[in-house]
Amino acid sequence: MIKTVSSKAVRMNRVFRLMAGVLTLMALAAAPGAGAQQGKGAGNFPERAVRWVVPFAPGASNDVIARLVAQKLTEIWGQQVLIDNRGGAGGMLGADIVAKALPNGYTMLMANPGANAINFALRAKTPYRAEDFAPVILLGWSPILLVTGAGFQANGVQDVIAMAKSRPGKLSAGSSGTGGSSHLALELFKMLAGVDILHVPYKGAAPAIVDMMAGQLQMIFSTSATVAPLVSAGKLKVLATAGNTRLSLYPNVPTTAEQGLAGYDVLIWFGVSVPAATPRPVIQKLNAGFQQALEAQELRERFSGLGLQAQGGTPDRFARFLMEEVERWSKVVKAAKVGSE
Repeated sequence: MIKTVSSKAVRMNRVFRLMAGVLTLMALAAAPGAGAQQGKGAGNFPERAVRWVVPFAPGASNDVIARLVAQKLTEIWGQQVLIDNRGGAGGMLGADIVAKALPNGYTMLMANPGANAINFALRAKTPYRAEDFAPVILLGWSPILLVTGAGFQANGVQDVIAMAKSRPGKLSAGSSGTGGSSHLALELFKMLAGVDILHVPYKGAAPAIVDMMAGQLQMIFSTSATVAPLVSAGKLKVLATAGNTRLSLYPNVPTTAEQGLAGYDVLIWFGVSVPAATPRPVIQKLNAGFQQALEAQELRERFSGLGLQAQGGTPDRFARFLMEEVERWSKVVKAAKVGSE
């Protein structure tokens, strides 16, 4: 027998569904960050912990810098800034997580040349594009360093070039991963010097440095933030600083230009991006917090001690910088013929 339902029961059921819908909307409206998600403004953002995705392994320069800045931001905002290391694919894995995150300001990306410029030129297909992100701020930059193990025979750029030319493909250089900054820095060096050096990609700079100290690799192109403690301990040595200006942290180390390698001006930069649809008021609040952190004297001193130059500025300024970086690295990738699928 089929049971029938009275019209009164149907009406009551509709009323209950309507009430449930209203209660759900009220709950969403009261949730932290709801205003930001709906684009109504920043309100009291942030009202809870903020996740900062670093697309590289712990110990890399991106990670070191993010943790320094996050500590200061936690003090400024009164909310935890949590570092989430998601290394892999030259920064693509972590960047893709942020590109697809809710655009409410509570998930940020540690932007860098690999994830936000090089990958677009290196790979025909990426899981995200430049337009999937909204720039927040350029935190700072550091020149790339040519670093070797303490026992490596070369003492300068010309020594490395001479050794590489005498043994093509026999010298090896590690990197934090294919398509990352250290990889492209190597490719540009090879192109300008006219040498063949074997590229050995790792999942992060730390394991590459361990193998280099063990003599399994000869060199790596890295930032001072990554290698400074080991250089101070005498386990690594810096052969050159990229560009035309010596680094104050290593005043006795000549630049690549001084050592006869013109045009090797490679700066590794660090910034912050969020999902593209993040409301402008939230982006402005994020920018203000980072700017305040960068203006703190203790943070600037920590940056200086790692060979980093603090930067700062507006989201629009960072956006223009990113466009220039994409164009610049596209030329390097094309000239070096290192593009992939």
